[in-house]
Amino acid sequence: MSELGTLGGFNSRAVVINSQGTIAGWAQDNDDYARPVLWQGGMVMELPTLGGSQGTAWGLNDAGVAVGNTESGAGDFHATLWSNDGVKDLGTLGGSYSVAYDVNTSGIVVGSALDDANRERAVVWEGDVPVDLGALSAGNWTTARGINDQGQIILWGKPADAPANRAALWSGEFQDPVITLGTFGGTESWAYGLNNHGFVVGWAGREDETYHAFVWDGTTMTDLGTLGGLYSSAYDINDQGVIVGFAQDAAGVTRAVAWVPVPEPGRFSLLALGTFVLWVMRQRQL
Repeated sequence: MSELGTLGGFNSRAVVINSQGTIAGWAQDNDDYARPVLWQGGMVMELPTLGGSQGTAWGLNDAGVAVGNTESGAGDFHATLWSNDGVKDLGTLGGSYSVAYDVNTSGIVVGSALDDANRERAVVWEGDVPVDLGALSAGNWTTARGINDQGQIILWGKPADAPANRAALWSGEFQDPVITLGTFGGTESWAYGLNNHGFVVGWAGREDETYHAFVWDGTTMTDLGTLGGLYSSAYDINDQGVIVGFAQDAAGVTRAVAWVPVPEPGRFSLLALGTFVLWVMRQRQL
């Protein structure tokens, strides 16, 4: 486990890594402002904001294009893109706030933005123009949380007939419907990552008001279980099917975990509870 460092402050957070090993996220400076950063080759590099003091890089593609949101000189936070051409304000839908969460290898950016009625709407940027995707879920608010290289997009939103947020997947083609992924009997679910095969991961509520990590394979949502505790969540999945996230153990301690697929004749199945690989240091008491 390697510490990546800060910009002189106390805290930092790594959010995403690309296939070249470049990492994006945020780090506090000497004034305790959270600044957008890249970590590369053992060095931390501060990214410019839109004139304000704070920001976060949320997404990064293999070409080194990063996206996130930063504070403007007026104090608003706008979706931001960093590339070899410099820093770019991606704008809003008429409101004062927007955020870009992900960018694929084609440079298509997704996130959310407030419209002129102050509604948070899922957005896709192709070039400099934000396209409102909010009507896709027919709900009160929506966010586009991730996009893969096939153009598939994971969405957050509250459908009109649901009591809370439901994870959803959209093909990226306007003639196709949004697929709501459901729950494990609870009221809500959230999707955080997807790979280029269309597998989606996140967490879903259960009838007992706990939540468990899930993977959705195109037809079925599978419960990934816990380490004996009440809660778990999956945050990302790569193209080899390895899933990372956290799970509670029987003592209520949260552990970083990886779920590793086991090859079987003709298909892959996820490891059952009790056989997934833990990325923890068992040699010491935490």
